[in-house]
Amino acid sequence: MNRQTGDTYVSSKFAKALFLAEGKVGKTSFLTASILGALPWQKFGGIVSKPENLHILAFDSSALGGLANFLTKTCGADKSVLKYNVYNFQDDARKVATNQTDWDFALYNQVSAVIDEIQTKAKVGTHALLFSSLTGLCQSIQRSLQGPFATKKGTGMDMSKWAAFSTALAELRSKAQLDNLHTLWEAHVYVTPPKKPDEEAKESLQIDGKTGQNFAYNVEQVFRIRRQFQNKFPGTNCDNVYLDTQPNMEVIANGRGFTENLDKKEPDLTLAFKKLGLQIGGYGAKEKV
Repeated sequence: MNRQTGDTYVSSKFAKALFLAEGKVGKTSFLTASILGALPWQKFGGIVSKPENLHILAFDSSALGGLANFLTKTCGADKSVLKYNVYNFQDDARKVATNQTDWDFALYNQVSAVIDEIQTKAKVGTHALLFSSLTGLCQSIQRSLQGPFATKKGTGMDMSKWAAFSTALAELRSKAQLDNLHTLWEAHVYVTPPKKPDEEAKESLQIDGKTGQNFAYNVEQVFRIRRQFQNKFPGTNCDNVYLDTQPNMEVIANGRGFTENLDKKEPDLTLAFKKLGLQIGGYGAKEKV
């Protein structure tokens, strides 16, 4: 427990942030480069204190495909940025589709153990943990509980399995969001088509059941990633990308202090974190914030 008063209250100096975008818009590339301060428009460095302090858990197919070239060629970063840590769960996530039983917690236990390992490493310096992606992790955990789909009537999920799914994701979220590193959850957005011509499409987290809504309620920041295709940053081949801090998200609020402290469009993650009072490692900074 941390005793505070109304005028000294600070929730945390580390982010517990959810980032949403459509599939295949380069979410992982943008977030990794942002964390490392490698995007060509970033002047204030990254949120980590060195590349080795970035930890990426990869669940999606080719989650980090082309990332090294993006960082060193498109962004022009030094090869030293490639020293970040990758925990590649892509094949483990695929293997759950071959499970012939339900109630399998092997993948959950693997992920939980890696989170423990990273939390131990995060005692010195400023670290960041990136999940690529939350959507892929959730689908794999759900299938592990569900069992082989073809042998069951319906989906194979019942009330006890939905409860276990919710509890498993809540425990992983809580463990990952312990207060000694920045935790960034990358996820896919689901767009609900408008019912009337004058209505704006609503967007929500693409996770089955109420778990998606509950997950979003238990992070502290929610950002929408907007990539401006073919709108290049001057002098580079890098598309301009920004964080939308006031998206039209169905049942999901953006975050505490967003309205007061952030612009609607924030292209620099490090600067956005600084505005929110979060700890900055500043790796590769060209200027002080």
